[in-house]
Amino acid sequence: STETGGLVYETKKHTDWIYTVEFSPDGVLLASGDRSNGLFVWEADTGRQYLDLRGHSAAVCDLSWRPDSNVLASCSMDATVRLWEMNNGNQIKSWGAHGGGTMAVEYTHDGRLVTTGQDKTTKMWDGNGGAQRTFPAFTEAGMEVAFSHDGKRVVAGDWTGLVKMWEAADGKDVAQLPPNPPTLAMVALSTKQQAEA
Repeated sequence: STETGGLVYETKKHTDWIYTVEFSPDGVLLASGDRSNGLFVWEADTGRQYLDLRGHSAAVCDLSWRPDSNVLASCSMDATVRLWEMNNGNQIKSWGAHGGGTMAVEYTHDGRLVTTGQDKTTKMWDGNGGAQRTFPAFTEAGMEVAFSHDGKRVVAGDWTGLVKMWEAADGKDVAQLPPNPPTLAMVALSTKQQAEA
């Protein structure tokens, strides 16, 4: 409980490391995925199992809910992204996104998705899995990805810690954050030295 800090419930269904957990936007469901391709959806209030989603053949790396909470996107080391509807758990779409494994998936408010993976690329898709854009590749595997709050920019990070940002509309570079950015103390010292010069 976020109010009391007390344990509300505990589940022990997973048989391997849990890689990803995410509440649905409406707060009704909770999804979790593990290293042994287990993917489950739970009732958020009670912790009772709602769905056992079977289809991935390798580790489930990440999850993202469509904003209406009716569809769950999952991605896996089996290279796929899969979309699941929440009435009865049917898989409504599956496509190969990243060779070697898809590490991260994220919905934006308008139903588009963005992914990144072992092939070092970051890609944007329409809500049906149609490819819209491939962004310039990293030098190492992509590990995490997100849209900006308004869906106009895509941000992704790779294995080395490098973070890049692109315009979603045309793929232009916006920013690149180094893997080891300066600390606040280093920035303050630099600013002080510049002022004294």
